[in-house]
Amino acid sequence: MNTSTKTIDTEAIKQSIDLREYAGRFTTLHRESAHELAGPCPKCGGDDRFHCDADWFFCRQCHTKRGDIIEFITWKDGVSFKEAAATLTNTPLPAPATRRAPAHRQPTEQPKDWQRQAEAIAEQAHARLFDDNNEEAEIGRHYLEHVRKLEPHVWLSFKLGFAKDAPLPGTKGEQRAPAIVIPWYRDGKVVAMRFRFLQWHEYTDSEGKPRREKQTALTGSSFSGVFHGAQALEGNIAEFSTLLLIEGEVNGMSVWQVSSYSRLDVLSLGSESASMTPAMIEQAKQYATVMVFLDKAKRARAIQELLPAAYLIESPSGQDANDMLQAGTLGSFLALHRFQAAKSLHEQERLLWDLWDAARAWNGVDTDTKRMIAYIAKTLGKQVQLAEVRPGTWRIV
Repeated sequence: MNTSTKTIDTEAIKQSIDLREYAGRFTTLHRESAHELAGPCPKCGGDDRFHCDADWFFCRQCHTKRGDIIEFITWKDGVSFKEAAATLTNTPLPAPATRRAPAHRQPTEQPKDWQRQAEAIAEQAHARLFDDNNEEAEIGRHYLEHVRKLEPHVWLSFKLGFAKDAPLPGTKGEQRAPAIVIPWYRDGKVVAMRFRFLQWHEYTDSEGKPRREKQTALTGSSFSGVFHGAQALEGNIAEFSTLLLIEGEVNGMSVWQVSSYSRLDVLSLGSESASMTPAMIEQAKQYATVMVFLDKAKRARAIQELLPAAYLIESPSGQDANDMLQAGTLGSFLALHRFQAAKSLHEQERLLWDLWDAARAWNGVDTDTKRMIAYIAKTLGKQVQLAEVRPGTWRIV
């Protein structure tokens, strides 16, 4: 086989892969402008010295000249041009000029000392959030319960915490703000940690550059190849259960709060630049039904290419899951789309009994979900009776 670099269609490779999406597997990126993302360098670390858009990248510390997607692989992994091209096309050279998904690298293991540090931060932050005597954490509890409408059992299941002084990105720790601590787990170990500030922060960073940020991450976090929220699922995947893939940890927790008793599992991809590895795809395929609820239709369609049977949910009027949780409409919204995603009368009936189970649980269902249950029951010729046990909360009687 001729593996000369002349046989490699580099333009086809570059056009087929968004460098922002690919780089986002190895570092945490935030939006710098309409097209540019920035974050810690996947090779030398730092804070936000790495920048990229769809076609180029650079690092102010260790790769100051702009490079393309092939250069990114050769630089980061220390491989040859031909090896980088083969990685990106996932095929033996010569690479054809067709659109192919890039090969997914297995996530790297964090050093044990990093994990010990991360787990200590998570434990301390979690204890602080649940300590009613800790007055500093009251703003975190208020933010979660009264602003985001996330209930304490959600904080517990997702092991949320509170940090009074998380560093603002790009300030070298000189500017800090209170934040919710959101740990990410794989096999019971912390592999990444997000700090979600209680509000957007507009400030000038250490280089005199204006910034507007709502979150940051613990240096060394690895978000690649892992869903957020897996630790809150109940063991093995139940037969006939449904999976919802969503963006953002807060959105995922919002869905879990209203659906965890109705055989709807939810897993978050995290940021909009996150990608699904083959292992993540295989995990999703174990579910009888997969639904995808992402902010951008283009991104949702890309996931559907990986999971062709997936049902796509469009954002209503720009609202995300937490917006609907705050409005009291999330439960009914999800129930409606599960009903529409059902492929047979048998699946529709199964959904009705899944919602029945939710309405029998200790926290019941909200008024809109109760109406949706009644609608599905009427459509299927069934009778279901619910009673209001407290204002806005209904249970099966």
